[in-house]
Amino acid sequence: MNQQRSELTREEWREFFENITRNYEGAEVTIEVMSKDFGDLVEAEKLPLAYLEYDPKDDQFSVGVGGRDGRYPVVLRHAIDHPQRILADTMQQGTMRVFDVFDAEGGQTIVTFT
Repeated sequence: MNQQRSELTREEWREFFENITRNYEGAEVTIEVMSKDFGDLVEAEKLPLAYLEYDPKDDQFSVGVGGRDGRYPVVLRHAIDHPQRILADTMQQGTMRVFDVFDAEGGQTIVTFT
């Protein structure tokens, strides 16, 4: 599968993720973290999306999953301080969404909608 990823400008981040949250709230997401210190880890797998957001004041990207019902009563939050780059796949009918978020320490978080 040939996936095209475009880099989002920092000015786009906040509004872009507000729109994604509005359109995909409750969709299943997987969060993978690739770190030099800890290796590659799956932090959450196929949990319902609560939100994606970028806070320019704190310079922090975060993704929240769960908190929708008795099965997932608590929102689990993954935060990335001082993100450097965010790549997003192009939106095509019937394809999954993928976001790559790169942090200041060289780590990468991949958020995949399934």
